[in-house]
Amino acid sequence: MILDIKVMEKFINEHQSQYVGKYRFHSGYRIEDNAFKFHYYMYDENFRQIDIYAEIRVKDSITYTFSEDLHEQEKIYIVKDALKIMSGRVQHKGALHYSLYENYIKTTSNEHIHLEPIDYVDLLSYMKYHRGINQETMDDYYRMFIPCLKMLLDHRKYKKFIDSVSYLLNTILYEYEWDGTNLKYLDTEYQYHLYYIREIIVLVYKHLDKFYKNVPDELFEVIKILCCNERFSFAIMTDFGSLILSHYKVTLDLIEALKQELVLNDKDEDRKNVNLVFSYIFYIFHNDYDQYYAVVLKVLRMVINNMLTFANHDLDLALGNSFVKTEGYQIILDLFEEDYNTFIFTCFPIDSFPKELRSTVKEELEKAILYFAARMENDKYRLSSFEQVANINRLLMDNFKEWYK
Repeated sequence: MILDIKVMEKFINEHQSQYVGKYRFHSGYRIEDNAFKFHYYMYDENFRQIDIYAEIRVKDSITYTFSEDLHEQEKIYIVKDALKIMSGRVQHKGALHYSLYENYIKTTSNEHIHLEPIDYVDLLSYMKYHRGINQETMDDYYRMFIPCLKMLLDHRKYKKFIDSVSYLLNTILYEYEWDGTNLKYLDTEYQYHLYYIREIIVLVYKHLDKFYKNVPDELFEVIKILCCNERFSFAIMTDFGSLILSHYKVTLDLIEALKQELVLNDKDEDRKNVNLVFSYIFYIFHNDYDQYYAVVLKVLRMVINNMLTFANHDLDLALGNSFVKTEGYQIILDLFEEDYNTFIFTCFPIDSFPKELRSTVKEELEKAILYFAARMENDKYRLSSFEQVANINRLLMDNFKEWYK
């Protein structure tokens, strides 16, 4: 039975509102021809997860039940969001009946090549609903999904392969920010997928010429999706960059196509909405070190901002450390010389610097304290400058107190 899209659209149109709900989509799956189960959640100010479950039925009208009592505005917000997800889901024809999800998860066979790309997303959502979003769930999912992708390659079903990857990326690449008492929490799922997306990229890399020949538009869309998710893509840049830069002719065409849709960073021009992933790859390809270095500095600014903003910043720390390992600690000093943001040394402690650079760090801090002391004469900058001066004094005393004895 096909769900009546008009009934869903009518409900959404009749309940127009500016209200933005507190709960966000977690997972959901079809339980009957006209019914879905959904899991929504939120985090409180102490970052404790609060879950809510809903069952929504679509017949002549929309009916719904919730696991907990919520105020009506929140219920309507969740139902409308769920209906949009349901509507988007039924636009794609699947091959797997909802009653068979559990069986297919337990069984990997040649029958998997007859699944449609949307089926793999449905299976993942089903698993997340029943098992939660965690590494164990993702490990189990990819033990099924990766062999399926390999079978698709063996049968030369390149479009099914690339569409399956595209649907997956659109499902997992989301970021929610939750406000805490002092910090924010960046809620993501994709960190559980990093290892396996790298494995998928390696599969594409090995058959890139075939993908480019058979499904160039779909291949471009996947690469564009990755470019538009900067934090995720920089975390897998070793493999992602190798994929794009591996075949000269393919690289030329991809870069030209991306240039039509994404904004390239330029160190000599202030451009809005620049795409750092594309810019990073573009300047490596064209061997433009100055522009490349300017992009790396911007990425480090993003990393530092995330580390100072979010309570969970392990991925950002790893990304920052990878750039420092590649470019050397001088890049941190260069960034400090440009920004005079002393909180850089909160993210990259001075005691981690090589000994030969420590005197240079001290000199830069001493120049900075004079700069901020002078700015304190201006009422507009007095408070922020005082904060920086206090932080510099702390850094000098903690790291160079032997110089002042």
